[in-house]
Amino acid sequence: MIRFVDGPHGAPDYAFTDASETALGAFLVGDVQTAGDWLLDLLAWTEEVRAGRSREEDWSGNSWVAELRPDGLHLFDTLSDDWEGHYALADASEVMLRYWRFLADRSSAGWTQRELTNWEHERSRAHPLRPVLGPSWSR
Repeated sequence: MIRFVDGPHGAPDYAFTDASETALGAFLVGDVQTAGDWLLDLLAWTEEVRAGRSREEDWSGNSWVAELRPDGLHLFDTLSDDWEGHYALADASEVMLRYWRFLADRSSAGWTQRELTNWEHERSRAHPLRPVLGPSWSR
């Protein structure tokens, strides 16, 4: 189990009970950080691959490479040869949604709706998880 917390300097951090989840936590708080649009991209790509509308998606950040395939989310730390993580798409999506909620809870009023609206405007389509991301988390 992984949960998100405020770190000692106010930046997002994570706590875990299973060491196998550390790569996903480090990826989210280290590379995605507080960028709602990047997190929305990852959630959309995960859903697209999960639904079979896309065969593969990938993303590269400050130190992590993320590969989304039907067999899961595969994370590779480019700064450390031996740090990686592999997660079922459903599990990865659930953790990313928890991170979205964590960011929403610590952000200003309207953050969720602004992030979704900007993402959808820039991509000229509705986010595939809008029903989950939107109204219940609009602040």
